[in-house]
Amino acid sequence: MADLNRQDLTRSMVEQVDGLTHALAAASLDALLSSVAMALAQHQSITLSGFGRFKVRYRKPRLGVHPRTRQPMTIAGAYVPAFEPSPALCQRVQTELPTAVTPPVQDSL
Repeated sequence: MADLNRQDLTRSMVEQVDGLTHALAAASLDALLSSVAMALAQHQSITLSGFGRFKVRYRKPRLGVHPRTRQPMTIAGAYVPAFEPSPALCQRVQTELPTAVTPPVQDSL
């Protein structure tokens, strides 16, 4: 299964809605993504019933290691976008997941 991009999403929207043109689907998707980004930039959360919630989280400052010098360094705290899937979305992913898909192997460190 390949990852979907913006063009794939607009094509899917056109296939699902009768009379929807590719241009209108692309404009609708752009407007939705712009609205989500604008709300997150203002630290607002967006809840879509049956899908999930987009919100902003604060990642605390933490210690790290400079990759070139191997010296300890402090990584600054930052506000980052986050997504929490709804239980309905989690259930749908589990039930509609093809059986041929194998879980990814995690590298042990």
